[in-house]
Amino acid sequence: MNIQMSVSKFSCIALLGLGLTACSSLPSMDGVFIDQKEEYKKAHELPVLEVPPELSAGSVRDEYDGSARGTLPIPSVNAVVQTAPLGDEQPAVELMKGGVNTYLLVRDSLRNTWRKTISALEELDYDIEDKNRQRGKVYLNIASEGKSGNMLSSLSFWEKADITVYVLALDHQENGVSIRVLSEEKGRIDNKVSKRILSDLIGQLEP
Repeated sequence: MNIQMSVSKFSCIALLGLGLTACSSLPSMDGVFIDQKEEYKKAHELPVLEVPPELSAGSVRDEYDGSARGTLPIPSVNAVVQTAPLGDEQPAVELMKGGVNTYLLVRDSLRNTWRKTISALEELDYDIEDKNRQRGKVYLNIASEGKSGNMLSSLSFWEKADITVYVLALDHQENGVSIRVLSEEKGRIDNKVSKRILSDLIGQLEP
């Protein structure tokens, strides 16, 4: 029994000695964790990275579009963007000449054009006999040339007033509303009266 205890004691002593010897062979902590406090204090920011001129204002070769090779421009920071100027705006009202097919093209909605047309005719003192908004028709009593066309002459019972009925037709178009002057029978005409009516309207409808 004493022999076994002695062997155990010697074994423990031997293992303890080996452990101390192994620990002494390890490197010191100073070599593992280096103190860089002084170096950190002396550190400073790196200068701003400068882009080479050939990259900022040059071009990069593009070789990923098949067999063709080209260059892709890379604008610099101070590059001025060129924009194409917009075309001139179209007029709000335009006279489209074509003989009996002459008409006014009003670039607006049918509702606004109808309202503006009626207001213009009233301001121009035209005699509006009738109007049908649903059909877009306005009936005008126009005195023939040489007649005054005033109320007194139209009420003269001994002389029949020489009055001609003209029709304004407002139709919706793809790019606006057309205003045509038609005869009482809804036929297209091109005479002095129709030209005068369209000329008077364009002067009132223009902004």
